[in-house]
This record gives sequence, C-alpha cells and structure tokens, in this order.
Amino acid sequence: MSKKSFVSGAIILMIAGFIVKIFGFVYRIYLSNLIGSEGMGLFQLISPVYSLIILTLTSGVSIAVSKMVAEELAKNNLINIRRITYCAFVISLVAGLFISGGIFFFIDFFSREVLKDARTYISLLILVPCIPVIAASSALKGYFYGIQQVTPTAISQIFEQVVKISVVMLLASRMMGKGLEYACAMATLGMALGEIANLSLLILIYKFKKHKFYKNVSRKGLMRKRNIIKEIVRTAFPVSVNRFITSVMGAFELILIPRRLLEGGLNYSASMMEYGKLTGMAMPLISFPCIVTSSLAITLVPAISEALSTKQYRSVNYRISKSIQFTFILGFIFTSIFLAFPHEIGGILYRREKVGGLLFMLAFTCVFTYLQQTLLGVLNGMGKQAVSLRNSVIGSAIRIGFVYFAIPVYGILGYIVGIIISSGFVCVLNLATVINTTGMTIDFRNWLIKPGVVCAVLFFISKYIYSFFSIFTTNFVFNTVFAVAADVCIGLMLMAVIGVLNKDEMKRLYKTKRK
Repeated sequence: MSKKSFVSGAIILMIAGFIVKIFGFVYRIYLSNLIGSEGMGLFQLISPVYSLIILTLTSGVSIAVSKMVAEELAKNNLINIRRITYCAFVISLVAGLFISGGIFFFIDFFSREVLKDARTYISLLILVPCIPVIAASSALKGYFYGIQQVTPTAISQIFEQVVKISVVMLLASRMMGKGLEYACAMATLGMALGEIANLSLLILIYKFKKHKFYKNVSRKGLMRKRNIIKEIVRTAFPVSVNRFITSVMGAFELILIPRRLLEGGLNYSASMMEYGKLTGMAMPLISFPCIVTSSLAITLVPAISEALSTKQYRSVNYRISKSIQFTFILGFIFTSIFLAFPHEIGGILYRREKVGGLLFMLAFTCVFTYLQQTLLGVLNGMGKQAVSLRNSVIGSAIRIGFVYFAIPVYGILGYIVGIIISSGFVCVLNLATVINTTGMTIDFRNWLIKPGVVCAVLFFISKYIYSFFSIFTTNFVFNTVFAVAADVCIGLMLMAVIGVLNKDEMKRLYKTKRK
C-alpha cells in the first residue's frame, strides 16, 4: 500500500480547507447580510454548545483511531485496522445517543438558564437527532487519517459545506419573515444536515475502498475487540475530557461576553451586535489561515505515532521542528497582513459592519493562535493529552478572568488582550513540554528572528504594494485582493531568500512513502 508523507497529506487537507473556508466565508457573508449582527450574535450562542457536544464526542475517538491505525499499519497488522474502525464507530454512536437523550430532556434548562435566550430552543431541538450521526463520523475520519489517505475526508468536508449553504439558501425566503429565532434555527439545520451529508459520503467511500484494502489479509497480530475497545477508551477518554473541559470553559467564556458588555453600559441589542462582530465576523477571518495549522495538527498525530512505534526518534524531532517552523512563518506573514489591511479586508467581506478595528487588534493573536493548534497535534501524537488539558485549562481561566474583569472597563479590547496573553502562555507551556520530552532545541533564528524580520518588512512595504496596484485600477476590492496575494508571495520569497524555507527540506518532507 502507498501512502503520502504527513506534509503531503496536510497539503491535501489545506487545499480542501481553503475551499471549505471560501464556502464558509460566502456563507457567513450571506448569513450576516441576511440576519444582521444581532442575528449572528444569537447564532454564535448556539455554536459553543454545538462545539461542546460534537467536538467532545468526536475529537477523542478520531485521534484514538488515527493513532491506533497508524501504529498497526506500521507493524503491518492490517487485520486490526477494520476492527478498530468498527469498534470506534459503535462507541461514538452509543455515546451520541446518550448525549442526545440528555439534551432532549433538559432542553428548556439549556435554552433559558444556560444560554439565557429562549429563542435558541428550536435550534437546540434540531441538534438532538443529528448528534449520534455526527459523532459516528469521527471513527471514519480517524481511519482515513490513520492510513494517511486524507482525500476522502477532504472531499466530504467540501460536500458538507455545499449541503449547508444549499439548505440555508433554500429555506431563507420561508424563515426570515418569522423572526430571528427561526433564522437561527435555519442556520443550525444547515449546519447539522451538512455534517450528516459528510458522514454519508464517508461511509460510501469506506465501503468502496475497504474491499480492496482488506483482500487476502492475514490474521497476524489479531487483537480481540474488547482489548480494542479498552485501548480506544484509554486513548480517547483524556482527549475527550480535555475537549469537554476546554469547550465548557470556552462556551462559558463566549456566553459571558455579552453579559459583561451589558455591565459595561451597552444595552442588550448593542452587546449582541458587538459579540456578533467579534465572534461571528472578525475571529473567523483571523482563523482563516488555520486551514494550514489544523491540517498539520491532524496529520501530525498518526505521523508521530507511527515514527514512535518504530522508534524513529530523529524523524519525530525533525517533523515536529519543521511543523513549528512552518507555523511561525504562517503566523508572521498573516500578522503583517492583518495589521496592514484590517479595514480593507473587513470592508470587502462585511460592508455594513465595521470590523477593521477588531481585525487590527486580533492580528497580534495570529502567531500564538496558529502555534497553539500545531503544538496540540504534536502533544496528541506523543500521548501527552493530560499535559495538554492542564495547559488549556490554564489558558481558558486566564481568558475568563479578562472577560469578567476587563470587558466592563475596556470593552472588547480587554478580551483581545486576554486572548494574546493566554494563548502566548499556553504556547510556552506546550513548547516546554515538547522540548523536555524530545530533547529538541529551539531554533530561535529560523523560528522567530528571521520570520519576525520578514513580518516587519512586509508591514512597512504593504501600503506601497497597495499603491502600486491602485495605479492600474481604482476598484477597492481588486486592489486589496492583489495586495494581500502579493504580500503572501513576497513573504514566502523573502523566507526562501534568507533560508527559512529550504527547497531540499520541502522535497524531503513531501516525498511519498511506500508500505
């Protein structure tokens, strides 16, 4: 069997992620123009609950399956791969049914007491039957990540977005006249049906591919199903607990923001508008480059697990070091872009809402936000879920402290400062764990100094780049798009010139491996 290196797999996920993000931005722009900033604020109240439930159920199982499958594949015990996937699928489905029942019986409590807005009732009701189906998809995603064939998951992500957008566009004319409650429910239904479509396509691809993959497989190294279940639970439980605790704290943090804005003197409508601009408009723009770091994080788990199972420690350190270096490159380039063009980027996508000031402030979170994601993938691949949990809880506690004490005094700026400080602190803790475990050294020159210099250069020349394109056209949108694209290209070229990006290293990371 042939499989791609973790970087080539990450590149496939990046391309799919880019397409998904484009769909996502089109969807968010359409939705924000349809329901306004208050409607986006209401929808963002549902999102933390959705993330809490779905990510808690899926993240642990997906990581456990990808890790176990990669290890069994490295040992050539192919018979266990299908058994691992089947057991994980059943575990996820049962857990999803259990959670769905709990939400159904306490739905009034969630809508009125937790979210403090009865208009979220219908949206929560829509999520109930979808949760088991969505949870089950984690097993199949973990299987494809584990065998390092990410194309099926990439295709299913794009299909999910197409279904989600189609559902909302078809229902928009019927739901908008009924108020924000039904508009929010419409968006939630689109999100849920998109996830179900994702799973349906993964099942079809899995059934088509498994017959080829498992043909004439020997029973060498066969694992009993009860031992597989124990191993899945042992690996998935700390990851899921990690995700649950951080999601609970994240949900509490996001739900608390509009309330603390009220304490600062804004009325309810104004606080929901500010909340919607921050979490529904500005932060998704900042997280757009996360298509790279999230792809790296996903593919790093099986790549590191595989290398550790065969005791290739030098390969582990090399993969980790280069992933961190790529993340710093990405972070510094996009920091300069969001600092240089905040009002232009915000104006293109959200013409009715002024989010440029928020984008400028959030630009300082880029490096830490992206690095945190990559390091999380590294720690999961190394089996350091408990350490990751501890560090994530510390970061969430810091942000909640800023939400509670700083927002009433300084507004949204106080929260953004909290994001910068907390994410920076968590990155330091996670990086210290990686270094202490692997013995890897910090490459200050290629991680920080050189990319930092390129960031400063890009920031100072960005306005001149924009002025250059304005010679040829007065179209605001084209000038901004060309200037941002030129910034990325110039940034990568400068990184190559000063030796941060190396052609030979890229070839070595990308090369195809055969089993």
